[in-house]
Amino acid sequence: MADNFLVEYDKDVADPSKDPMELYNRLLKQFNDDGEKNVEYCYRLVIICLTLSDCELKKKNKSEGKKWEEEALKYAKKAIELDPKSMNAHKWYCAAVGRMAPHVSTKERIQMGHQFKEHRDIAVSIDNNDELMHHMYGRWCSEVASLSFMERQIAKTFFGTPPEATYEDALESLKMADKLKHEWKANHLWMAKVLISMKKYPEAMQWIDDGLSYPSITAEDGVAQLELESLAKSYAKYRAK
Repeated sequence: MADNFLVEYDKDVADPSKDPMELYNRLLKQFNDDGEKNVEYCYRLVIICLTLSDCELKKKNKSEGKKWEEEALKYAKKAIELDPKSMNAHKWYCAAVGRMAPHVSTKERIQMGHQFKEHRDIAVSIDNNDELMHHMYGRWCSEVASLSFMERQIAKTFFGTPPEATYEDALESLKMADKLKHEWKANHLWMAKVLISMKKYPEAMQWIDDGLSYPSITAEDGVAQLELESLAKSYAKYRAK
Protein backbone atom coordinates (compact mmCIF):
# COMPACT_ATOMS: atom_id res chain seq x y z
CA MET A 1 0.00 0.00 0.00
CA ALA A 2 2.81 2.39 0.89
CA ASP A 3 4.54 1.80 -2.44
CA ASN A 4 1.32 2.45 -4.38
CA PHE A 5 0.69 5.64 -2.45
CA LEU A 6 4.22 6.94 -3.08
CA VAL A 7 4.08 6.15 -6.80
CA GLU A 8 0.90 8.21 -7.17
CA TYR A 9 2.17 10.92 -4.84
CA ASP A 10 5.44 11.31 -6.79
CA LYS A 11 3.48 11.65 -10.04
CA ASP A 12 1.43 14.46 -8.53
CA VAL A 13 4.47 16.21 -7.06
CA ALA A 14 6.02 16.29 -10.53
CA ASP A 15 2.88 18.04 -11.85
CA PRO A 16 3.27 21.83 -11.32
CA SER A 17 -0.51 22.27 -11.57
CA LYS A 18 -1.06 20.37 -8.31
CA ASP A 19 -1.62 22.33 -5.09
CA PRO A 20 1.43 21.90 -2.78
CA MET A 21 -0.71 22.35 0.35
CA GLU A 22 -3.05 19.56 -0.74
CA LEU A 23 -0.02 17.36 -1.42
CA TYR A 24 1.41 18.18 2.01
CA ASN A 25 -1.86 17.34 3.79
CA ARG A 26 -2.20 14.08 1.89
CA LEU A 27 1.36 13.02 2.67
CA LEU A 28 1.13 14.08 6.31
CA LYS A 29 -2.06 12.04 6.81
CA GLN A 30 -0.41 8.97 5.31
CA PHE A 31 2.68 9.57 7.45
CA ASN A 32 0.62 9.83 10.63
CA ASP A 33 -1.54 6.83 9.74
CA ASP A 34 1.13 4.27 8.91
CA GLY A 35 4.38 5.90 7.86
CA GLU A 36 6.02 7.34 10.97
CA LYS A 37 8.78 4.73 10.79
CA ASN A 38 9.21 5.00 7.02
CA VAL A 39 12.04 7.22 5.83
CA GLU A 40 10.46 7.39 2.36
CA TYR A 41 7.54 9.38 3.76
CA CYS A 42 9.74 11.43 6.04
CA TYR A 43 12.18 12.86 3.52
CA ARG A 44 9.31 13.60 1.14
CA LEU A 45 7.78 15.72 3.90
CA VAL A 46 11.03 17.71 3.94
CA ILE A 47 10.73 18.31 0.20
CA ILE A 48 7.10 19.44 0.26
CA CYS A 49 7.73 21.70 3.27
CA LEU A 50 10.56 23.41 1.37
CA THR A 51 8.27 23.74 -1.65
CA LEU A 52 5.65 25.42 0.53
CA SER A 53 8.37 27.72 1.87
CA ASP A 54 9.26 28.66 -1.71
CA CYS A 55 5.59 29.41 -2.38
CA GLU A 56 5.60 31.89 0.51
CA LEU A 57 8.97 33.40 -0.42
CA LYS A 58 7.76 33.89 -3.98
CA LYS A 59 5.01 36.06 -2.44
CA LYS A 60 7.73 37.79 -0.34
CA ASN A 61 6.18 36.35 2.83
CA LYS A 62 9.41 35.60 4.69
CA SER A 63 7.88 34.79 8.09
CA GLU A 64 5.61 32.08 6.68
CA GLY A 65 8.47 30.79 4.57
CA LYS A 66 10.59 30.41 7.67
CA LYS A 67 7.85 28.41 9.44
CA TRP A 68 7.86 25.87 6.65
CA GLU A 69 11.66 25.71 6.74
CA GLU A 70 11.50 24.95 10.47
CA GLU A 71 8.97 22.20 9.74
CA ALA A 72 11.27 20.81 7.05
CA LEU A 73 14.20 20.63 9.47
CA LYS A 74 12.07 18.75 11.99
CA TYR A 75 11.30 16.02 9.46
CA ALA A 76 14.87 16.03 8.16
CA LYS A 77 16.18 15.16 11.63
CA LYS A 78 13.56 12.43 11.91
CA ALA A 79 14.58 10.98 8.54
CA ILE A 80 18.22 10.65 9.67
CA GLU A 81 17.08 8.89 12.84
CA LEU A 82 14.94 6.47 10.84
CA ASP A 83 17.65 5.50 8.35
CA PRO A 84 21.23 6.80 8.83
CA LYS A 85 22.23 5.02 5.59
CA SER A 86 19.65 6.71 3.37
CA MET A 87 21.20 9.03 0.79
CA ASN A 88 17.93 10.93 0.50
CA ALA A 89 17.74 11.43 4.26
CA HIS A 90 21.20 13.04 4.31
CA LYS A 91 20.54 14.98 1.10
CA TRP A 92 17.35 16.59 2.34
CA TYR A 93 18.82 17.18 5.78
CA CYS A 94 21.48 19.26 4.00
CA ALA A 95 18.76 21.14 2.13
CA ALA A 96 16.81 21.90 5.30
CA VAL A 97 19.89 23.00 7.25
CA GLY A 98 20.97 25.23 4.38
CA ARG A 99 17.60 26.93 4.32
CA MET A 100 17.57 27.55 8.09
CA ALA A 101 21.12 28.90 8.33
CA PRO A 102 20.30 32.53 7.38
CA HIS A 103 17.81 32.76 10.27
CA VAL A 104 20.16 31.94 13.15
CA SER A 105 23.09 33.53 14.99
CA THR A 106 26.62 33.45 13.60
CA LYS A 107 27.62 30.71 16.05
CA GLU A 108 24.61 28.56 15.13
CA ARG A 109 25.14 29.22 11.43
CA ILE A 110 28.74 28.01 11.61
CA GLN A 111 27.60 24.96 13.58
CA MET A 112 25.01 24.25 10.89
CA GLY A 113 27.76 24.61 8.31
CA HIS A 114 29.72 21.83 9.99
CA GLN A 115 26.56 19.70 10.12
CA PHE A 116 25.93 20.35 6.44
CA LYS A 117 29.45 19.26 5.49
CA GLU A 118 29.20 16.10 7.59
CA HIS A 119 25.93 14.97 6.00
CA ARG A 120 26.98 16.12 2.55
CA ASP A 121 30.06 13.89 2.74
CA ILE A 122 27.88 10.92 3.70
CA ALA A 123 25.42 11.61 0.87
CA VAL A 124 28.07 11.89 -1.88
CA SER A 125 29.79 8.74 -0.60
CA ILE A 126 26.54 6.97 -1.53
CA ASP A 127 25.85 8.86 -4.79
CA ASN A 128 28.27 11.40 -6.27
CA ASN A 129 26.13 12.17 -9.33
CA ASP A 130 23.28 14.05 -7.70
CA GLU A 131 22.86 17.56 -9.11
CA LEU A 132 21.25 18.96 -5.97
CA MET A 133 24.14 17.82 -3.77
CA HIS A 134 26.65 19.52 -6.09
CA HIS A 135 24.49 22.65 -6.16
CA MET A 136 24.14 22.80 -2.38
CA TYR A 137 27.84 22.19 -1.84
CA GLY A 138 28.62 25.04 -4.22
CA ARG A 139 26.40 27.30 -2.14
CA TRP A 140 28.08 26.09 1.05
CA CYS A 141 31.53 26.80 -0.39
CA SER A 142 30.40 30.29 -1.38
CA GLU A 143 29.07 31.01 2.11
CA VAL A 144 32.28 29.75 3.72
CA ALA A 145 34.45 31.76 1.32
CA SER A 146 32.55 34.91 2.28
CA LEU A 147 33.00 34.51 6.06
CA SER A 148 34.43 37.65 7.65
CA PHE A 149 37.52 37.67 9.87
CA MET A 150 35.29 37.98 12.93
CA GLU A 151 33.12 35.06 11.86
CA ARG A 152 36.21 32.92 11.34
CA GLN A 153 37.41 33.83 14.83
CA ILE A 154 34.04 32.78 16.25
CA ALA A 155 34.32 29.49 14.38
CA LYS A 156 37.83 28.94 15.72
CA THR A 157 36.76 29.76 19.29
CA PHE A 158 33.77 27.42 19.42
CA PHE A 159 34.66 24.68 16.95
CA GLY A 160 38.46 24.58 16.87
CA THR A 161 38.90 24.69 13.12
CA PRO A 162 36.90 27.06 10.93
CA PRO A 163 35.44 25.57 7.73
CA GLU A 164 37.59 26.09 4.63
CA ALA A 165 36.45 26.66 1.05
CA THR A 166 37.06 29.12 -1.79
CA TYR A 167 34.96 30.72 -4.49
CA GLU A 168 36.84 28.52 -6.97
CA ASP A 169 35.56 25.47 -5.05
CA ALA A 170 32.05 26.90 -5.27
CA LEU A 171 32.32 27.40 -9.04
CA GLU A 172 33.61 23.88 -9.58
CA SER A 173 30.68 22.33 -7.72
CA LEU A 174 28.07 24.58 -9.33
CA LYS A 175 29.48 23.81 -12.78
CA MET A 176 29.14 20.10 -12.02
CA ALA A 177 25.51 20.70 -11.07
CA ASP A 178 25.06 22.56 -14.36
CA LYS A 179 26.44 19.61 -16.32
CA LEU A 180 23.92 17.33 -14.65
CA LYS A 181 20.98 19.76 -14.98
CA HIS A 182 21.54 22.73 -17.26
CA GLU A 183 18.27 24.67 -17.44
CA TRP A 184 18.06 25.32 -13.70
CA LYS A 185 17.35 28.87 -12.60
CA ALA A 186 18.59 28.48 -9.01
CA ASN A 187 21.94 27.09 -10.13
CA HIS A 188 22.37 29.91 -12.66
CA LEU A 189 21.55 32.37 -9.88
CA TRP A 190 24.28 31.01 -7.63
CA MET A 191 26.80 30.83 -10.46
CA ALA A 192 26.13 34.54 -10.97
CA LYS A 193 26.41 35.30 -7.24
CA VAL A 194 29.77 33.57 -6.97
CA LEU A 195 31.12 35.29 -10.09
CA ILE A 196 29.97 38.65 -8.70
CA SER A 197 31.84 37.89 -5.47
CA MET A 198 34.91 37.23 -7.64
CA LYS A 199 34.28 40.53 -9.49
CA LYS A 200 33.78 38.68 -12.78
CA TYR A 201 30.78 40.80 -13.70
CA PRO A 202 30.47 40.22 -17.49
CA GLU A 203 30.56 36.44 -16.99
CA ALA A 204 28.04 36.74 -14.15
CA MET A 205 25.74 38.71 -16.45
CA GLN A 206 25.80 35.86 -18.96
CA TRP A 207 24.59 33.42 -16.31
CA ILE A 208 21.92 35.89 -15.19
CA ASP A 209 20.59 36.34 -18.72
CA ASP A 210 20.63 32.60 -19.38
CA GLY A 211 18.79 31.96 -16.11
CA LEU A 212 16.16 34.55 -16.97
CA SER A 213 15.58 32.91 -20.35
CA TYR A 214 14.30 29.68 -18.78
CA PRO A 215 10.59 29.35 -17.90
CA SER A 216 9.50 29.54 -14.27
CA ILE A 217 7.77 26.22 -13.61
CA THR A 218 8.29 25.50 -9.93
CA ALA A 219 8.02 27.68 -6.83
CA GLU A 220 11.81 27.50 -6.55
CA ASP A 221 12.03 28.91 -10.07
CA GLY A 222 9.82 31.79 -9.02
CA VAL A 223 12.06 32.68 -6.07
CA ALA A 224 15.19 32.47 -8.25
CA GLN A 225 13.50 34.59 -10.92
CA LEU A 226 13.01 37.47 -8.46
CA GLU A 227 16.69 37.44 -7.48
CA LEU A 228 17.86 37.12 -11.07
CA GLU A 229 15.74 40.12 -12.07
CA SER A 230 17.21 42.15 -9.22
CA LEU A 231 20.78 41.22 -10.17
CA ALA A 232 20.06 41.97 -13.84
CA LYS A 233 19.11 45.53 -12.92
CA SER A 234 22.15 46.00 -10.68
CA TYR A 235 24.72 44.67 -13.17
CA ALA A 236 23.10 45.54 -16.52
CA LYS A 237 26.04 47.73 -17.53
CA TYR A 238 28.23 44.61 -17.73
CA ARG A 239 25.98 42.89 -20.27
CA ALA A 240 27.86 42.05 -23.48
CA LYS A 241 26.86 44.27 -26.40
